[in-house]
Amino acid sequence: MALSACSQPHEEQRKYALPDSLCGVEVAPDLLSPFLPPGEELSVKEDVPNGGTETCELFIDGKPGLFATRIWWREEDSIAEVAFMQPMVKTGEVSSDQKYLHSGTGAVGRPAGCVDSDHPQQKLYTVIQVFAAGRDDKPAMRRLITDYTTTVEKSAACPHDVVSSSW
Repeated sequence: MALSACSQPHEEQRKYALPDSLCGVEVAPDLLSPFLPPGEELSVKEDVPNGGTETCELFIDGKPGLFATRIWWREEDSIAEVAFMQPMVKTGEVSSDQKYLHSGTGAVGRPAGCVDSDHPQQKLYTVIQVFAAGRDDKPAMRRLITDYTTTVEKSAACPHDVVSSSW
């Protein structure tokens, strides 16, 4: 009996359902699973703290679990510079196209084609940070940031302002 109790997957220890979105951005629950610990209750806090930044914070039993952020950042900064300012990302592996940087507990992505006249000379970035203890999974984080960023890229969260000229 003791052996079967120890071999239960994390999903079976959760009393809450895994979300299928991060504040309106669809995400497959299995991509979030490695980063959300067992617990009784999942709560979500959505916020727009400043300058177009949007955060989606998942809490498990009142404790920080996973935070997803969409943030406008200076155009001239690299993805590594953006990542360095994120506490749970800092440094990590950069993709060959320079579009993603990920570690086991966080990642940064750069959705293509997002332009907003409210944020001139800035690029939109996606950030995922895991605050739940013991939830470090580099391959899973790569899949999560890629999926999340691609979904943001195809959504209204990624404006495609078109500058038209009058003749």
